[in-house]
Amino acid sequence: MISIRFVVMLLLSTTVFIATSVSSAQLYRFTDENGIPTLSKTLPPEVAQQGYDILDEKSMRVIERVPPAPTEAEIVEREIQKKLDLELQKQAEEDARKQAEKRRKQAIYDHNLLSAYNTEQDLLDKRDKDLQYREKRIDILKAKRKGLQQRLQQVQKQAADNELSGVGLSENLKSRLQAAQQELDNNQSNIEQLRTEVETLKMQYELDQQRLRELLGTTTSN
Repeated sequence: MISIRFVVMLLLSTTVFIATSVSSAQLYRFTDENGIPTLSKTLPPEVAQQGYDILDEKSMRVIERVPPAPTEAEIVEREIQKKLDLELQKQAEEDARKQAEKRRKQAIYDHNLLSAYNTEQDLLDKRDKDLQYREKRIDILKAKRKGLQQRLQQVQKQAADNELSGVGLSENLKSRLQAAQQELDNNQSNIEQLRTEVETLKMQYELDQQRLRELLGTTTSN
């Protein structure tokens, strides 16, 4: 009967034999401290960081090529390059996101444009209507402005007369002066705002008209 001890010894012997066979089946090729190419069955620790080749002992074929360990400067350079690559990747992703968002907004804009106007003339009619509405409001505010100026002048004259007569300015008169001036300022602000709207609308309708022509495939001009 075969003892357990015999089996264990046999396994250990087999393991040692296999390990020895594997070890003896390969060679290390490296450059020694004198710069001489060297073949050896063992790899000196001092040259392990310099890079070496592992060869098959029988065929002398390279099994593996181990590159030299990177220097501190190379490690730093690699880290810098890694960060640069990461930044470039993030920038590329951000650019792609912006382009996708731009295309999405353009698609919405085109859809709304085609939904609003069947022809270029439809757009021009809408433009004229919007501009005329604002121009009329400007004319109304301008006409009203003359009355506001006269009212302010009347209150200012009354205030000046009171000052000359020694009566002084009452709180009521001060409030009327302030209100008349504020109303005149608001009138001018509204006129300027409408003028800005008119110029903005003109530019926007011009862009809309150009894009609508592209979408409709027309070259009609007004």
